[in-house]
Amino acid sequence: MGNLNRKNIFIVLLVFLLIVAGTNLATFYLVGGAGSAEPVEEVPATVIRYEPQHNNGSVQENNYDTRLIKDAIESIQENYFYPVEFGDLIEGAVRGLVDSIGDPHVQYLDPEELDEFLTDTRGSYAGIGVRIIEVDGDIVVFETFSGTPADRSGLEPGDRLLEADGQELSGQGINLAVEMLRGPSDTTVEVLIKRPGSDEPLKKTVGRAEIQVETVFSEMLDDGLGYIKVSSFDGNTGAEFARQFETIEQEGLSTGLILDLRNNPGGLVQQAVEVGQKIIPEGEIVSLVGRDDEVINTYFSSAVERPYPIVVLINEESASASELLAGAVQDRGVGVLVGKTTYGKASVQQLEYIDGNSAILMTVAKYFTPAGYDIDKHGVEPDFEVDMPEILRYYRYFHPGSLSEGDYGDDVETLQLMLEQLGLRVEVTGYFDRQTALALRSFQDRAGLELTGEFDDKTWVELRRAIEVAARENDEQLNYAKELINKPGLLNVIGGID
Repeated sequence: MGNLNRKNIFIVLLVFLLIVAGTNLATFYLVGGAGSAEPVEEVPATVIRYEPQHNNGSVQENNYDTRLIKDAIESIQENYFYPVEFGDLIEGAVRGLVDSIGDPHVQYLDPEELDEFLTDTRGSYAGIGVRIIEVDGDIVVFETFSGTPADRSGLEPGDRLLEADGQELSGQGINLAVEMLRGPSDTTVEVLIKRPGSDEPLKKTVGRAEIQVETVFSEMLDDGLGYIKVSSFDGNTGAEFARQFETIEQEGLSTGLILDLRNNPGGLVQQAVEVGQKIIPEGEIVSLVGRDDEVINTYFSSAVERPYPIVVLINEESASASELLAGAVQDRGVGVLVGKTTYGKASVQQLEYIDGNSAILMTVAKYFTPAGYDIDKHGVEPDFEVDMPEILRYYRYFHPGSLSEGDYGDDVETLQLMLEQLGLRVEVTGYFDRQTALALRSFQDRAGLELTGEFDDKTWVELRRAIEVAARENDEQLNYAKELINKPGLLNVIGGID
C-alpha cells in the first residue's frame, strides 16, 4: 500500500493544481502577455461562464471532490479484474474533469495532441508539402502546395500513398501517414504511390523542408480592384496579409478591396487584429472581456483611412476571429458585408500548461465588437444578404472513392449536384442510375478521360478542377461585391450617408 499512498498524494496534488490552473493562470497570459501561447480560437462552440469561487464551503467541497477521485482510482486498481495503468487512470480523470465543463472548446491535450496543436497554429511545419485525406482506408493526396518538395517531385492530387519508407500506409489510419511524411528538414522519404490510370505503382523520393502554410491569397481582379482571401488566422497570417496587401496597393489598388472571409473558422486573435490594423482606420478593433465582465484588453488600430471602398465576404462558416474582423469593419463603418450571417462564436481560448508536457485549452474570455455587440450565438449579419449554392461551398471536401451504377447515398447526391452545376442533365436523387452514368460519361468526354460512366480518382481530379472554375465564374457573392464596388456612391453608403 506504500506505493498506493504515494499515488494518493499525487492525485490530491494533481486535482489541486488543475483547480488552480483553471481559475487563476489564464488571465495572466492575456493581460501580461508573458505566456508562451497566444489566445486561440478554434471550432465554434458554446461559451461557458466561469463563476469565481467563494470561501464559504469551498475547501470542504474541494476536499470532497479530491477524495472522490482518489477513492475511485484506488478502487479500480485494487478490485478491477484486468490490470490498468495508473497513468491511464490519471489521464482519464483529467479528461473527465475537462469534459464535465460541457464546453466543447475546452480540451485536454496530451503531449502528442499538444504538439500537433502547436504545429497547426504556428503556421509552418517540416514535411513534404501535401494535404492528405483518408478514402476507403487509403491515404490520398488531396492537394500539393506550390513550390514544396512534393510539388517539385511530381506528386499529384489523386495519388494514393501505399507506403512511406517501406511502412505500409493503407488501412493504418491518417495519423501514421502524417507521422511518416513529416520529419526534419533536409531529410527525405521514399513513397510508393498508385497513380490514377496507371497500372504499376511508382516510387518517388521526396525531400522534406519547412513548409509555410498559406492562409492568404491575393490578386487583382480588374484595374484597381483587389481581392484578398484569408482562409484562417495562424501564426503567419498577419505578416503575410501585410506583405500581400502592400503588393496589391503597389499594383494600383484604387477602385476597391474585396476581403474574403468565407469558410474561415478563426484562429489566433492577435493575427486577426494585425489584419485589422491594416484596413481599419485609427480606433478600436475589438475588446476582450473576462468572466467578471471586466475588460481584459482592447485592441486598436492606428492606420489611415483607405480612399477606396472595402467589401467583406462572409458566410455561415465564418467563425471566431473572422467574425471579430468582420464585426470591426461593420461597426467602424469601414466597409460593407456581403453574404450570409456568420456562425456566431465569440469565446477566446488560452493554452494552460499542466504537468510540463500537457495542457488544457481553456475558455478565458469573450470578445465584443467596437459597438459593444456580443455576436455569440447570433453571428454578424451582412449588410447585403446573398445566397451561394451549397455545392460551390463544399465541393473541395468531396472525395468518396469509387462510385458506380447501383450506389446510393449522400456521396451520390453530391456527385449529381456537381454534375448539375456543370450543366449536365441529371436528376438529383441520391441514387446512381443510368442517367447519372450517362451524365458522368459526358463529363469524362469533355475532360478527355476514358468513358466508363464510373466515378474514380481520375474523374475526381478533373471534376474538382471543373468545379473550381465554375465556382469562380458562378460565385454570386463575389460577383455581387464587384457590382457594389463599381456602383457610384458606395463610399457614401459605407459612411452612413445613404
